[in-house]
Amino acid sequence: MVRPSCSAQMNLRDTVKEYNKQRLIINLKGMQVLTGWGIANTAVGAAGYFAAKDDQWKYFHGMNAAWGIVNTGIAAYGFSRIKNQARERVDFNKAYNHYKQDKKVLLVNMGLDVAYIAGGYYLMNLGTTDHNNPQLYLGFGRSIMIQGAFLLAFDNILLLSHNKYSGHWATILDEMRFTGNGFSYVHTF
Repeated sequence: MVRPSCSAQMNLRDTVKEYNKQRLIINLKGMQVLTGWGIANTAVGAAGYFAAKDDQWKYFHGMNAAWGIVNTGIAAYGFSRIKNQARERVDFNKAYNHYKQDKKVLLVNMGLDVAYIAGGYYLMNLGTTDHNNPQLYLGFGRSIMIQGAFLLAFDNILLLSHNKYSGHWATILDEMRFTGNGFSYVHTF
């Protein structure tokens, strides 16, 4: 029967803790960026709304201010989630499941981001054909396209950052050995 040595158990636990820590750091930095983007959009959007002389720019800035509030709220939720996960007792299953969940959320978000860009483009086209309130469609359309483009870049960068560590998770899985009597962990230096 193969019994894992004490040092092997520590290496696995320490390795999982380190990868999970890196995942949380990536998410924390992402939420800091999203907070900055949200606050900037809220402030500039509110100022632009009151300073705009043209209705199209008034709608544009008003929509940006609304997106800023939403993005700041999403970031606040993200910070709360990071704080809760940082307090958890880390084991391989929890850490790896959080990692997979983060990637899934980012992929879904990227799909939504593309939909925002397409929706903004659609609204801008309506602005050229709708004669009731073209300024509204043009302003909202531009804002939604810009927000979608930023969020698509943001989510892509976060996903690439997480993917940088995906090979590490695969290495841990490769280093585990399961037998009929238990398992061992062999870490190669």
